[in-house]
Amino acid sequence: MDQHVINVPSDSHPVFVSLGMTILDEIRFSHQNTVYDVPGGSGLFAVLGARLFKPTTKATDVGCIVAAGCDLPKPLLSLLQSWRLTLLVLHDADKPCTRGLLEYLDDGFGGRRFSYTTTPLRPSTIQLADSGLLHAKSFHFLALPEDLESQVTTLLRLRKEQGIAERPLIVWEPAPMGCDLVRLESHLKACALVDVFSPNHIELDHLFNGKNEADIEFSPSTTEAQTKRFLEEGIGPNQEGVAVIRSGYHGALVLSKNGKAEWLPAYYGKNDDKVVDATGAGNAFLGGFAVALHETKDPREAGLRGSVAASYAIEQFGPPKLTASTSSSGELWNGSDVLLRLQDLKARASKA
Repeated sequence: MDQHVINVPSDSHPVFVSLGMTILDEIRFSHQNTVYDVPGGSGLFAVLGARLFKPTTKATDVGCIVAAGCDLPKPLLSLLQSWRLTLLVLHDADKPCTRGLLEYLDDGFGGRRFSYTTTPLRPSTIQLADSGLLHAKSFHFLALPEDLESQVTTLLRLRKEQGIAERPLIVWEPAPMGCDLVRLESHLKACALVDVFSPNHIELDHLFNGKNEADIEFSPSTTEAQTKRFLEEGIGPNQEGVAVIRSGYHGALVLSKNGKAEWLPAYYGKNDDKVVDATGAGNAFLGGFAVALHETKDPREAGLRGSVAASYAIEQFGPPKLTASTSSSGELWNGSDVLLRLQDLKARASKA
């Protein structure tokens, strides 16, 4: 294995780092031509969500780890470099990049299935040992409970060895494959390690009722009751953590142990014609959420920024287009100003 790093200043101490994966997707449709090498993955979209609220002068506050194989496409590397991130690329010369097949089963993008077509390459906290990314203020993990425990334990040990006394904000997005009734107790236990626990409402229901073929009917009261179970068991080392249940166009539930349940609206509603592909929306939400929660300590503000971040992930296949700032305007994503979109959502939330 041959690994090397690029674009990481030795004194870089970013605000956010995701330990999620970067995946190149082949997307097959029932009604249009297949597209190839579409950038995706939980890590890439979480980084996008964080980067949206860090304009050019602060873009290096966002750390991005790419576990890449021997065939890393230049367009993907160029895309990430254009975002001006603190970028750590780990090359494995003996393996191909992580690739997946995403198949849409109908014309309406409703049914879909995903499978890996190469062996997944996953970044790990041990790979941060000699990097400034170890100093980040917040970390995002998508992991099974046992993997989370290993990763977080290693992260905290490495930081202690480097003399980093401050505990980082840890955001856990449970791996969908592990969300099942038989794993409920392991998820409850693992929440003691993190500051934010965030499944989507379907994954949360699977933890309490198991997986089945039938569609889950959305119920705010059921989602709240299930979430409270996690808060009663304790989220965070001091049981002061936050649960955030991402629920698509239904919005997001934000709940802490001593707070009231609050539902925040999604930016786009059901059947909005701006929605092209929901892949990556939840990851982008959590990137925006993590950065905002670290900066403001306000879960409501963080949830609103997360919803805005998610909106940019779903307007196209892959990530949105960045237009650099000019003398007359700030940077734009898909032709729109992120902060103006946030103002719009706040106005709608205040009337709800």
